[in-house]
Amino acid sequence: MAEKGGKMRINFAHYLLGCRFDNWIRLLWQNKFRIAPSKIPMALCITAVSAVMFPVAMLEKLIYDRRIKRSAPIHDPVFIIGHWRSGTTYLQNILSRDPQFAWCDPVSTTTLSISQLLRKPLTKFESKVLKTARPMDNMIYRIDLPIEDTFGLATISPYSIIHMIAFPVYYRQYLPGAFVADLSPKAQASWKRSYTYLINKLSWFYGGKQLMLKSPDNTAHIRQLLELYPDSSFVNIHRDPYTTVMSTIHMFKKQMDILRLSRLPDGDIDVILEDTIIYIFGRMYRELFELEPRLPENRIISIAYEDLTRDPYACLSDIYSRLELPGYEEALPRFREYIDSQKGYVKNNFTLNPRLREKINRELGFYFEHYGYEMETDS
Repeated sequence: MAEKGGKMRINFAHYLLGCRFDNWIRLLWQNKFRIAPSKIPMALCITAVSAVMFPVAMLEKLIYDRRIKRSAPIHDPVFIIGHWRSGTTYLQNILSRDPQFAWCDPVSTTTLSISQLLRKPLTKFESKVLKTARPMDNMIYRIDLPIEDTFGLATISPYSIIHMIAFPVYYRQYLPGAFVADLSPKAQASWKRSYTYLINKLSWFYGGKQLMLKSPDNTAHIRQLLELYPDSSFVNIHRDPYTTVMSTIHMFKKQMDILRLSRLPDGDIDVILEDTIIYIFGRMYRELFELEPRLPENRIISIAYEDLTRDPYACLSDIYSRLELPGYEEALPRFREYIDSQKGYVKNNFTLNPRLREKINRELGFYFEHYGYEMETDS
């Protein structure tokens, strides 16, 4: 697809502004330094910020890394999994109100490498820019709400699927950022080191509290997470696949409009996104359904987004009971406060076109059957 004209703007909520300089150079090299003309100012801004902050990052590494590397989690994390736009954010926002859990806060995540030495100014800065950082729906980021761990990984590693948003022209090379098993052995080892560092730094910062983490791409590499954290627990939230796929397409298009640095790939971007998203959706859930029966019953629970929005307290009670987590009654008032604050939330509405419906029906029939969703047909 030819590059369209556009205003040259600086987006101070861009996730790569917190990228460590050496990782930023790797990303540019991977993408052959092919920055779209209208995105050059943003790329120069990222280069300048990451270069200026690199000495701070190295100083922070020098001061804290020995302690961080010794700070493996006392309790293995609870992972919220599920496809993008299936309700993972809403569920984590609720559960994050329980003070027994720690999670990826925006400063520790999007500015991982400098989050200790510059925490106060970063907190002040991010509390302002995060308000406009979620363009795909009516939810807002807040400094006191969790953020996806993939954003932290993306600042120190090229192996994150989120980079396909910034560099869509070469989007295929970032699919293994979700399906880590597709990476070379060397790249897998690098991914594991980076992810372990992220988790250790969070665990150290929060004094050993149990981490409760959420990133949709975690659904695609549960085996790798279990290798690192064998006693992890998982909360899988699923949603009607038509809505989930349409909302994910909308999300990726919105994010690419704002965050991309390269041109778009050749071809029809709608078709590319449809095919890519449905491929990821199908593969991640086939792998989950294969793995799920092997996990102990007290280590994984699946809930429907539709049930969570209809009766959130029943779902939350089931999660705590099934995973044998303490503290539900104590956390209940905080849960209720957050849930009540979201009563005015307005969901996006989408129209399902026949082409997309046919693709979803053909590729995700096993998902409909597993969770009991009704498949739409012409008849």
